[in-house]
Amino acid sequence: MHEDDAVLLSAWGAGDGEAGSRLFTRHYRSVYRFFSNKLASLAAVEDLVQQTFTACVEARARFRGDASFRTFVLAIARNLLLKHLRDRRKDPDIDADAVSLADCGLGASTVVGMRREQQLLLTALRRIAIDSQVVFEMTYWEQMPAREIAAILGETEAAIRGRLRKAKLELRGAIEALARTPDEVSSTIDGLDRWADGLRNYWDAGR
Repeated sequence: MHEDDAVLLSAWGAGDGEAGSRLFTRHYRSVYRFFSNKLASLAAVEDLVQQTFTACVEARARFRGDASFRTFVLAIARNLLLKHLRDRRKDPDIDADAVSLADCGLGASTVVGMRREQQLLLTALRRIAIDSQVVFEMTYWEQMPAREIAAILGETEAAIRGRLRKAKLELRGAIEALARTPDEVSSTIDGLDRWADGLRNYWDAGR
């Protein structure tokens, strides 16, 4: 955490555009990665990223600095994602513990030039419960500790560890359903850290 995030946020809210630009640049990639495998188009990703930072400024009074700004901004990103999905489905009662992005009509995400295992991982993630996907991606892509993920979802660290175990089981089941051979399943599951790191680098290089 950068110690001056709260100062930058306050200054941005008071009209300091340069402070806003610095805060945006500092945390843009985390927010972009959050939406990158969850929305149907690049335009939708960019729109939700912009909405997220606008909402941060509007909600700045709630940021006390007792958690990292990244935690604050990703909690807002998750809320906006769920609102986007509810509006898209015209369903106010989407259960992020039970519904997947595939259930919401968002199919496979294609990343040009990626290994088959990485493509399997991306597609499988869209087939597990939304909050399972969020917990998995925050762990593997953002490398966030359980306490920070707990703050985002409003749960305990123990609950998040349980969610991660559940997410891995759900993910394995989805990969098994998608894979063409048992070797693909093993290669994808055994290389989760490697495939996730490669995807993180892919998105970072493109932004």
